[in-house]
Amino acid sequence: MLLFQMMSHGETKVYAEKVNRAMYKALVLLANRYEEPTHENVLHPNSHILLDIRDKFFTWEDNPSRTNLFRAIFRVVIHKYEDPYYSARFDWLIEMIVNSDWVTRPCDYPNEYWKEPSPYGGGYLIKDETLLQPIFKKRLKILEEE
Repeated sequence: MLLFQMMSHGETKVYAEKVNRAMYKALVLLANRYEEPTHENVLHPNSHILLDIRDKFFTWEDNPSRTNLFRAIFRVVIHKYEDPYYSARFDWLIEMIVNSDWVTRPCDYPNEYWKEPSPYGGGYLIKDETLLQPIFKKRLKILEEE
């Protein structure tokens, strides 16, 4: 938040807006070189989950000026996830988040350009091992099928 506040004032704000605009444009342009990931053209089970998360995200996201940026981000992440090198690192990142004191979004946030029915947010990451057991069982079943 401090970094955002520092970049939101005066000349720094104007500079940040110019940099962001160029970065968004470049990211979208480069991401669109990848084929659109679909359930038919991805293999990894977690890529299918990411596709479902992407679709759910766009059910709620309502900012037309950021739609192309978010679509580009999802496109790159899902493509990279298909590569075992990157998927292992993404998995590590997710493990670190789940096993940390990550602060989740507050109740009813975001509140601009977001169509999710209220109340939402204010959730918790699962850290209790008893809650994780069904997840481990499901993962074990997936591994056995591979």
